[in-house]
Amino acid sequence: MKKILILFAAAVLFYCTSSEPKKTANEADYSEDNVDAVNISLPFSKGVNFSGWFESGRANAIPFTKYVEHDFANVKSLGVEVIRLPIKMHSMTSGSPDYTIDPLLFKFIDMAVSWAEKYGIYIIIDNHSFDSIKNTEDDIDKILIPVWEQFAKRYKDRSNYVLYEILNEPHGISDAKWGEIQGRAINAIRKYDTKHFIVVGGTEYNSIYKLSAIPKYADSKIIYTFHFYDPFLFTHQGAGWTGTPVLTNLAKVTFPYDSKRMPKIPSDLKGTWVERSLNNDYKTASDPKTLYNTLNKAVSFSRERDVPVFCGEFGVFMINSLNEDRVRWYRIVTAALDKRNIPRTSWDYYGGFGLFNTDGKRDYYEDMNTDVARAMGFTPPVQSLRKYEPLNKSFTIYDDYPAREITCGYWDENVDFSLYDTDAAQGEYSIRWGNASRYNTFYFTFDRGGNFNEIVNNAFIEFKARTEKSVLFDIRFINPENESSIPWRMRYTINDKILPPDGKWHTIRVPFNGMEDMGAWLSSTQKWLPSQNKFSWNNIKQLEIVAEHTDMNGLYVWFDNIKLIVP
Repeated sequence: MKKILILFAAAVLFYCTSSEPKKTANEADYSEDNVDAVNISLPFSKGVNFSGWFESGRANAIPFTKYVEHDFANVKSLGVEVIRLPIKMHSMTSGSPDYTIDPLLFKFIDMAVSWAEKYGIYIIIDNHSFDSIKNTEDDIDKILIPVWEQFAKRYKDRSNYVLYEILNEPHGISDAKWGEIQGRAINAIRKYDTKHFIVVGGTEYNSIYKLSAIPKYADSKIIYTFHFYDPFLFTHQGAGWTGTPVLTNLAKVTFPYDSKRMPKIPSDLKGTWVERSLNNDYKTASDPKTLYNTLNKAVSFSRERDVPVFCGEFGVFMINSLNEDRVRWYRIVTAALDKRNIPRTSWDYYGGFGLFNTDGKRDYYEDMNTDVARAMGFTPPVQSLRKYEPLNKSFTIYDDYPAREITCGYWDENVDFSLYDTDAAQGEYSIRWGNASRYNTFYFTFDRGGNFNEIVNNAFIEFKARTEKSVLFDIRFINPENESSIPWRMRYTINDKILPPDGKWHTIRVPFNGMEDMGAWLSSTQKWLPSQNKFSWNNIKQLEIVAEHTDMNGLYVWFDNIKLIVP
């Protein structure tokens, strides 16, 4: 990997500590004594899910630099003993009939496994081929078996830090059918690998209530998993993926139930099961004693079967939940799991359920929600406040990989997009973008935001590009869309005079002061605002490359060595 440059220099102003919220008087009422525990211990007790890393629709779109070796070092110092690694395995194959795993996926997972081994962290290779609204197919074994055979062959000789998880959250499939398929997947792994532990789960999204429906497989290295998000209306308030109705407007639901602080029912949820549940069931559902009784089911199952159990996911969506209540939930649930000797990996680390203050910012020494981290039994670092000065020097955006504090993505699943095309101008990889429909975009988000105000008059974007046919597309900067910002755009059009269609690599420069203010599209209202010359150079969300003018069917462009240059 080429050297990745730091995007913004930061001046540390002062250090501050965050004290853990005090336990409320009624929280002491929920303490437990004489708790039955699981008898079989695993070599790890607590960890996190590294979500959003290997969950792309294909291997060549994996945002590999979202996590780097330093993240493994950081979580080790935090106290993480195990990482669950969600991987969309099924979408990263050649398809029927062989379902051959993309070699690029294996290359990247090899690096993740090596980092985990280096820092002495267990790593669960989790088959996260999952669609919450699509049932698990009765014939999923046609891909599940060959995929796991390949993974077993690949990792059979790796250390004992490696574990396998057959499939995340199967649902819409009968217990009997899933139990049989899961057993066949275990056998497929054991043909090549008798060394590593295998994590298995029940139906209904790895429900704790379905543990007893899982067959008792004749294998001494099986761990039985469940997920825990009770009470659902607390842990998923603000979520937009929960089916009908969505919970986007549900906010400030308390944990436990507090009649004085409970929110009013949003208008779009009136008359729905959500309103009925909040009014009738939530007081009991949110009582910690109810949660304890539910977790006891895992203990009973473990003792009856004499098998280890594991909570593979638990967490609270941060967007609409109050931090005080969120911290309280983590503290109560974590303590309950620990007392029952049930290992756990929280969902997640960087995402909306994560250990940081927002879903976007992820500086280990600045952005961590230390209250949440402590509530989960971790030891967070001292946090610092930093002042991010306006940019005044050059930096790399993409060079084989996106830079560390830059997130790359694309819009439109039908586009032919690769972050790792081997036809590179220099180094190992380039970006390939082709068959883009009109308005298709790929982008580089500045995770820290971009303040380019001091360099507008002399800075430029420089990149190498090539194409074999005439193309017309825009390079643009865009402001964020939120309560205090309109997503104004500043663009520069690339045509065949700038990028000749000769198949050769060309160096292209896009001067900031040569860009055109073009208006804004408000996704919140689905309205277009014409230009008002209000683009803000000190608040840039991302750099975009977009098929603004027409469809680009059959047209391909390669990009490499993308930089922001300050002379």
